[in-house]
Amino acid sequence: MISEEQTLIENLQALNKIADTLNRAADVQTALSSALAQLVELLGLETGWIFLVDPAAQSRWAGRGYRLLAHHNLPPAMHPDNPDAWDGGCQCQTLCNKGSFHEAYNEIICSRLSEVHGNKAGLIVHASVPLLSGERRLGIMNVAAPNWEAFTPRALALLTNVGSQMGVALERARLYDLLQEKRINEQLALLDLSNQLLSRHSLDDLMKYLVEEARTLLQVDACALLLPDKSGNNLYFRAESGWQTDPVSKGRHLPNNESTGPGLVMRTQRPLIIEDLEMDDRVPWMTDWLRAERFRGHAVVPLLVDGESIGTVVVNTRQPRALDDNELGFLRLLANQAAIALQTAYLHQEDLKLHRIEEELAIGKQIQLSMLPECCPIIPGWEIEAFYKAARQVGGDFYDFFYLPKASHRLGMVIADVSDKGIPAAIFMALSRTLIRTTALTGRTPAAALMRANELLLKDIQTDAFLTAFYAILHTKTGRLDWTNAGHNPPIWYEAATDTFHKLALPGIVLGIFENITLHESSTQLAPGDFVVFYTDGVTEAMSADGHEFEEERFIETLRRHAHDNAANIVRGVIDTVNEFTANTPQSDDFTLFIIKRK
Repeated sequence: MISEEQTLIENLQALNKIADTLNRAADVQTALSSALAQLVELLGLETGWIFLVDPAAQSRWAGRGYRLLAHHNLPPAMHPDNPDAWDGGCQCQTLCNKGSFHEAYNEIICSRLSEVHGNKAGLIVHASVPLLSGERRLGIMNVAAPNWEAFTPRALALLTNVGSQMGVALERARLYDLLQEKRINEQLALLDLSNQLLSRHSLDDLMKYLVEEARTLLQVDACALLLPDKSGNNLYFRAESGWQTDPVSKGRHLPNNESTGPGLVMRTQRPLIIEDLEMDDRVPWMTDWLRAERFRGHAVVPLLVDGESIGTVVVNTRQPRALDDNELGFLRLLANQAAIALQTAYLHQEDLKLHRIEEELAIGKQIQLSMLPECCPIIPGWEIEAFYKAARQVGGDFYDFFYLPKASHRLGMVIADVSDKGIPAAIFMALSRTLIRTTALTGRTPAAALMRANELLLKDIQTDAFLTAFYAILHTKTGRLDWTNAGHNPPIWYEAATDTFHKLALPGIVLGIFENITLHESSTQLAPGDFVVFYTDGVTEAMSADGHEFEEERFIETLRRHAHDNAANIVRGVIDTVNEFTANTPQSDDFTLFIIKRK
């Protein structure tokens, strides 16, 4: 079963691979074709195509003002040479021309697919992503599917991310074309900046490089990059160049509202140009440390990702100055490149972080598994078999076997379930196991041992977690089972002589919450052919794809079918039946059981 963390890691790795494909290829058409193929595979779909905005393309082929730049796995009816499919425009182009693509993606019943005849592989709809550079419309990417269900929130998020990267790739290709037209100075600087930004994976290094290059290229006195805090109420300086006092190291921040230039731009998503701050009252907020910089000229542009403001770039001069249209266009393009680069760097850091977490979880899993019995005890006249599977990499269930001191014919057996999941549950599980085993090995009765373990848990643990537990002592020579229950699922006893199932149930309270608890004890005599199944609620509460639980009744029916099997086959029968019931549906609870059977 694939964990949520593993899925996220695989998504990030795939996105980084696509970004690398787009950033390194000299031939943008080849790069887009390759990236499109990778994206379609990542989404679990089959088909996609990309239109490029081309004012010179005035024939009806692929739609006026567009040309088919790349495609992947088109069905026979959509062959690129088929005039029925491509001699004309489609609804996604019409919406794009009208400026109706206001969202990061748009779900469309494809007019091109509906009008063409032949084998369309069942395709009916597509999700369309505009390929943009700032506000410049560069193209459209479509991925097709038979129905809307194919476009899950995860698929649309991945689609939007790759669409943003494709927009940057197309803009970089446009810059190469401008270079060939001899528009060298500004375009070469911007192209170099773009390449530098996309090659830097350290967020701090990336932001520092950005502000220094922007200050140099625009010939301004100072530049800064501001990002919002978690609350969104303030904008913090994350990088600066040319400031007399370093606002980054001093933790300076501005209100994220209309009283400041960056706050205003965050909300409007429109650039702000002020020639002279002393003569303009649009941004009234001021403080001593900002006044001391003596800034006059002021320009702010937003950093936009998927239509959301993630920060701002601010340039200042100490003489009145208003950026002209070319300088503003240059700054906005720089900000667009920077936003994508920041997102890529962030994804890279998250990828590394998730890898570290994955490694730590793997170590935690090995430590936890090492605390479970390496194998079941081998006792003449008895069969013992166990199975454990965590819902996550580490879990909160545990079981234990140990011989009591000075009595090799007495076997202690524990099964327990911690209230939490993941790493916190694993830590609590490790301590609980140690405390229960320690108190049991003093020779206390089952109830006395768990009551003492409860006292120690309350004394040593400061947490809201608790656990249910069942502790039994098996007298292997006589078959007597002494037991107590601290709020755990009652084990199921099969009595062979009467062919009936019984629950080993007693009133009991969980451990780790209340002081001075009282637990009760009981005894059961196991005869040849009898067995007892100890389990956690991850067995009976296993969920099917349609949201139904496995339940105790189905569990007992399964045990009845295998009642005359050996212990190993009984466990195998339960596992197979639960797996068939859940049909690989991800589970939220750990799955633990063990069986003792008297021969």
